[in-house]
Amino acid sequence: MMKKRYLTLRTLGDALTLMKTTFPPSGGSMTIPIAESEGRVASEPVYARYTVPDSSIAEMDGIAVKSSTTLGAGEQRPLALTDFVRVDTGNMIPPDYDAVIMIEDVSLEESSCIVRKAARPGQHIRPPGQDITKGDLIIPRGHQIRFSDISALATYGYDTVTVRIVRVGILPTGNELVPIGTVPGPGQVIETNSLFAASFLSRLGALCTTYPLVRDNPLQIAQALEKAVFENDLVLMSSGTSAGRHDYSAETIMQLGRLLFHGVAILPGKPAMLGAIRGKPVVGLPGYPVGSQTVLREIVAPFLVSWGLAPLDEWIIRGRLARDMPSDLGFDEYVPVSAGAVNGTSWIFPHPRGSGLQMNLIRANGYLHIPLASEGWEAGEWVDIHCTSLPHQIERTLLCIGAKNPGTRQLAYALANHSVMLQTFDDLSSRALLALRKNSCHLVALTIPDLYGDIGAGYPWNDTHAVVIHLGKIPVGIVSHTGAGIADLDHLRVVHSPKGSTGRILIDRLIAAKEIGHDQMVMNSPAVKTEHAVISAVKTGIADAGISSAVHAKEAGLAFVPLTHEFHVLVARRESLEDERIQVLLQIVQSQEFRSSLEEWYTTSCTGKVEECTAESFQGSALLREGIVDPGTE
Repeated sequence: MMKKRYLTLRTLGDALTLMKTTFPPSGGSMTIPIAESEGRVASEPVYARYTVPDSSIAEMDGIAVKSSTTLGAGEQRPLALTDFVRVDTGNMIPPDYDAVIMIEDVSLEESSCIVRKAARPGQHIRPPGQDITKGDLIIPRGHQIRFSDISALATYGYDTVTVRIVRVGILPTGNELVPIGTVPGPGQVIETNSLFAASFLSRLGALCTTYPLVRDNPLQIAQALEKAVFENDLVLMSSGTSAGRHDYSAETIMQLGRLLFHGVAILPGKPAMLGAIRGKPVVGLPGYPVGSQTVLREIVAPFLVSWGLAPLDEWIIRGRLARDMPSDLGFDEYVPVSAGAVNGTSWIFPHPRGSGLQMNLIRANGYLHIPLASEGWEAGEWVDIHCTSLPHQIERTLLCIGAKNPGTRQLAYALANHSVMLQTFDDLSSRALLALRKNSCHLVALTIPDLYGDIGAGYPWNDTHAVVIHLGKIPVGIVSHTGAGIADLDHLRVVHSPKGSTGRILIDRLIAAKEIGHDQMVMNSPAVKTEHAVISAVKTGIADAGISSAVHAKEAGLAFVPLTHEFHVLVARRESLEDERIQVLLQIVQSQEFRSSLEEWYTTSCTGKVEECTAESFQGSALLREGIVDPGTE
């Protein structure tokens, strides 16, 4: 058995240079109907076949006159003309007539008309060739044809156009892949890389062909690759580029031709490869969609532009990083980010990194390039981001930091219907409130335990000059397989809750009240970082019980015994209530429709309430009222 080689990484710049110098421009041209030409690249210049307009024509409905006959006309000296011709917009102007007076500026009689203003030569007349003259350039070679160009080509004498043709074959491989529309089973993945590649490269003007999925069989892969190379100028192999037991792309390329490199210092997308078969380039794309898309955008697209296809439109905006963004030296790293305008400044939040996190590309409205010679940037630094949405959409984005919950999820859906995007980023409450204080976000999503009167303890409420917007109130209690109550906990393995959560506060109080001992706590589990992980620990048997919300228990099919409630709220700066986006948010939150959408999870009697952010915003402690915890333990 052949031993798999470790990847030898080339820099992104070296990879592109090698690709461009090894493979000179290829492809051809073909003549197609102009109705099918949008997005294609003209392979030769196109010149007007005739002059437009070919004669003097009227720009307005009115009368054609000899301007010299109108001299002296005025409001106090109306002039009666007998030498005129009625014309409509687009009519040819008769010889010897050099001006048009709009019909609303004349009074027509039976055989004459009255004018009250002298006409100047050329008035309201389009002269011959005003638009274009025969032989003038319509579009140059290399121009990507737009829908407006199609109309112009037809106007100036064309029903076909010759366009650049670069044929790109896309060959997906892998036993784990299943076609679009299939419900994947265990270990299976929908094959999407070919769909994205074809759509993306078609926008550059490439002519893409996607071949049937090939299983991880070396002979079958080789046969399919030979066919694709024969029929195309460039071939993309999707998946099979890493060093797994069933990754045959590199092996097949070496069998049929040469492997020029395997591995590029780019994140995500490191396993990318380049081969040459019959003098044609073969690019191996990583299997993970995020890595594959990065390689297509940063390697394949600029290569095809060097072959004469059109670059995509690009918008770059400058903004400030809201969080530290470290990076490893020696790699060009591309990080999905979301930006939103806060008080006139675009603040940028990075999404979690990872080749398999495809939803981050959906949530993001841009990406940040960290060059290979950089170790990243610190929070507050100014950086450039590449927009993946139109720049004006950033102006319609609200940035929310804190805990994601059913309320913020439903709110995001509702805001999207009003063209406002709500982006939520997880963070500790203290850091989230600090960001609000610094004006680097619009909103903070908080979970407030209904445990004590002073909710402001430890939080800089007064410094933020904030208001509280209530989403709802949700039960919190014990989750287990057996319906365990407080009396049972001292005999069970209890998973710890995330720091700062209602569950952690409850557990600490139960320990202090000697309702549960330290020995029962499952401390060595990673489950302490998120509420979902608490649920997972109980569901999988790592622990017997934990503290979580009723909604998570219901979703997991676990028994639930309520102990208290927690409020899910949004906190905003008081002055932001004048922001149009926040006003839309308030209208939604205070609507009956939104309240009804939350009733599956929340008690909604407080939903939509807006109040000053003070210690009195929330009152009472369910634990104290129900005598579960002794007041002396606070």
